[in-house]
Amino acid sequence: MHELIADGLDPIYVLHSEHPILIERAVTAIREAAVPPAMRGFNYDVIEGKPKGSQIVALAQTLPMMAKSRMVFVRDLALLPADEAEPVIQYLAKPNPSTVLVAVTTKLDKRLKLFAQLSKKGFLHVLEAPRQVGPWVRDEAKAQGVKIDANAINRLIDTVGNDLSRLALSIGQLGLFAGDRPVTSDDVDELIADTRERSVFELTDAIGAADKARALAAVASLCDQRESAVGVVVMLARHIRQLSLVYTLRETNVPRPSWGPMLGVPPFVVDKLIAQARSYAPAALAVATQRLANADRALKGDITLTSTLGGAFTGPQIKALGRDLAERIILERVVDGIVQLAA
Repeated sequence: MHELIADGLDPIYVLHSEHPILIERAVTAIREAAVPPAMRGFNYDVIEGKPKGSQIVALAQTLPMMAKSRMVFVRDLALLPADEAEPVIQYLAKPNPSTVLVAVTTKLDKRLKLFAQLSKKGFLHVLEAPRQVGPWVRDEAKAQGVKIDANAINRLIDTVGNDLSRLALSIGQLGLFAGDRPVTSDDVDELIADTRERSVFELTDAIGAADKARALAAVASLCDQRESAVGVVVMLARHIRQLSLVYTLRETNVPRPSWGPMLGVPPFVVDKLIAQARSYAPAALAVATQRLANADRALKGDITLTSTLGGAFTGPQIKALGRDLAERIILERVVDGIVQLAA
């Protein structure tokens, strides 16, 4: 049983988290407790897109049909306009006891009156990852029926990080890979670490070859693995700097044997970087560097995509689509823009 419903159902739950898997499991647990599957046709409403305060309250005040309770699910309360919040604020004072109102908010500003009131009444829940991820991974593996040894748990966390959604996905993949035997650290290296590194190399090689289709496929692979979008941008910026440095080393007549250490790569990679640099003029590489810097800022919500990545959305509008989709859009656009800079 989820801890949110351990003491029974509350009339209102507003959920926020950086980890989609925590939101998904909380909503599922509340829905299972509030409305049996057979009764959801009459007693389960979902509000998509931009909600209205009056709409939320009207659905919440509706009585259940042939059941003890009903549930109203608002996919993103952050899209509720400020001037629409008052009916919901008034509803908080006396919520309908036969309705469980559940809302997810992608953005949380406790300075806003609505969120301040939700917090004050105990209806706002910020779901955070545990400080120690190891026990969570062990419990998740047990829940999925996957045997995994301690070294493999540590290696998995080192490889994936603290992204709970990606950890859960990786555990499932490892379980299928290992079958009935326990998952080992070698399995993690072979299946998870190798997959990530292969996708990274595929992306840099595709950009070096100005191959748009292959580059976008590599972006999709990294996003599917829930790789950090900021981390991908940092990695791409390093690669673009290496290509720029090829021109600098050539122009300054640095001896070829010294290029490897200065580029930070083994000698056999130097020839590949030289070949890739031919696809981009130095001015194009400078533009690519600026676009990656803008993408980094866009991922952190500082600027609009319109002025930096050639898109038609502002940063807040993209964020409204959900963090994962927003990051994917930003990465696809910056990679597409870089490939178009090729000579």
